[in-house]
Amino acid sequence: MTRDATTPARPTRRRGRWVAAPLCAAGAAAAVLAPGATAFAASPHTPSPAATPRTSPGRPWAGDHAVQQAVRQLTGAGLPGAIALIQDHGRTAMAAAGYADLATKRPMTTADHLRIGSNTKAFTATLVLQLVAEGRLGLDDTAQQFLPGIIKGGDHIAVRQLLNHTSGLYPFEQDPAFAGPYLQGNAGYYRSPRHLVALANAHAPLFKPGTKFSYSNTNYILLGLIIEKITHHSYKQELNRRIIQPLRLRDTQLPVRSLKVPEPAAHGYLLGQSSRAPRDITSAISPSTTWSAGALTSTVNDLTRFDRALVTGKLLPKAQLNEMMKAGPYKVDPTDPTKGYGLGLEKVRLCGVTMWGHTGTVLGTQTNAFTNADGTRQLVLTTNADPDTWNAGQVSAWLTTARHTLCVNNPHDGGHFLSRRDHHQKPHTTSSHNGRIHGPRTHRANGQPTTS
Repeated sequence: MTRDATTPARPTRRRGRWVAAPLCAAGAAAAVLAPGATAFAASPHTPSPAATPRTSPGRPWAGDHAVQQAVRQLTGAGLPGAIALIQDHGRTAMAAAGYADLATKRPMTTADHLRIGSNTKAFTATLVLQLVAEGRLGLDDTAQQFLPGIIKGGDHIAVRQLLNHTSGLYPFEQDPAFAGPYLQGNAGYYRSPRHLVALANAHAPLFKPGTKFSYSNTNYILLGLIIEKITHHSYKQELNRRIIQPLRLRDTQLPVRSLKVPEPAAHGYLLGQSSRAPRDITSAISPSTTWSAGALTSTVNDLTRFDRALVTGKLLPKAQLNEMMKAGPYKVDPTDPTKGYGLGLEKVRLCGVTMWGHTGTVLGTQTNAFTNADGTRQLVLTTNADPDTWNAGQVSAWLTTARHTLCVNNPHDGGHFLSRRDHHQKPHTTSSHNGRIHGPRTHRANGQPTTS
């Protein structure tokens, strides 16, 4: 079916993902597809801004070149803007390229704020495990014990199963009523956490708890409510008190009713086909719809600091961190048995290194943040174009970038990243036809709006 500006759209489910080989995991957050979105191709009269690097003090190293090439490759393929960061044993390199705002042609910078989607889940899981460490709940306690009657079968769903997506709970965003207000133009329509759970509760469970893996934002909305029930404080208060303030994450916020991203803000876009302009969907849907499952805004620097603090034990005792980094028994990607999901963390294998983190796809942004177990190697990649609207060439650019940026100094990497000689050649711009992102995922049917 071909959709035009008058074609109504319906919600469907999308799983977040690395959208990278060999990385593909089950992160997710909310996105609303508006009609008329098309592929971005930089005008010959308004070339994409050059990469702007920020590196740590000291002599140059290969990572400086790698991050600049990474963002150039992504924007050269037609993505509006991109930021890349790598850290390797105390050395840091960051670069940004392209546009944060296509309307004003403001260049993307490494300091831009963006929606980080399901990276929020790692924050929520950390709060839950802190409460476990304090003896205020157990991983085998049930949802019913803290939230009596809120969810069908809650007496058979353990906190652990909410954390690792084995609860079988229906994803609330797939309910037909979910997207209605937003498709009618009421972007600020507020949905309370209990309302979101009620949408899920109107549907039968997908399977018996603990028998399969199925990514569901409903799990993390319930976890946010459990945090509030135990602490007698709002989720936002606990997030600020336990994580944001201690780590001095000054650029990390939880908007609930505000549609704005703090300035400087990276706008999120939907790409598509033909000659139509990209669609700015930064404020197309209330962040209340993702709350403790995906509503955080942050910067690449803050997200990197959080991930490193988490894996190095600054936020959790060793026992709880070990639980968090213990992948469940069920496959999250049938094509790659090395991928897994722990308690709020995705496990991936890159350049022979096991890394932990999360993927976030929300309102026209894609943010992937991963760290190895001792915090000595980190990779963050983000772009302000919704992956479900990338064309095949843009997918290919992301795959190459995700692999070679981190592998730049790793002997396990056998691939080729652009040389300094290649750097001076004109970047390849791909065609604007839509392609498919390979790997297990739930496709958006007929360009329909999605929250995931």
